[in-house]
Amino acid sequence: MIKDLFSVVISKTSNGKWEAHHVPSGRRVQADTMDQAQETMKKELGIKDDGTFDAPRTSVRFTGLAQVVAAFLEGPVSESLAFHSGYARLELFNNGIAHVRLGGGCKGCPSSQITLFNGVRDQLQGRFGEEVIKDVILATE
Repeated sequence: MIKDLFSVVISKTSNGKWEAHHVPSGRRVQADTMDQAQETMKKELGIKDDGTFDAPRTSVRFTGLAQVVAAFLEGPVSESLAFHSGYARLELFNNGIAHVRLGGGCKGCPSSQITLFNGVRDQLQGRFGEEVIKDVILATE
């Protein structure tokens, strides 16, 4: 669960507006007040008032190994991505290929491919082995 907006810098601009800048993805929003800028950024990242993401968990769609993989993405993997206000969801698991959707701060981030291959894939292969998780593919909406 996200309790705070991580990796977001809020500052006053030269035109008197408040800007929220999500540093990892480069997203920026402006508003009249600091609180409005923070709330607008939360909406931009898909964070609900209770600190969770508005994206549903996908593990309920799967059974067997795919459900275990999906739950691992929603748990430990998403917890590590929460540092940048991000999360991971399994969209498809077939023949050892995990199609993973990155959301929140990770969606559209220029570093999302690096995160997927050097973070998510490594965590999945570390947990399940390379013979089970042969590769990951970035799923898009």
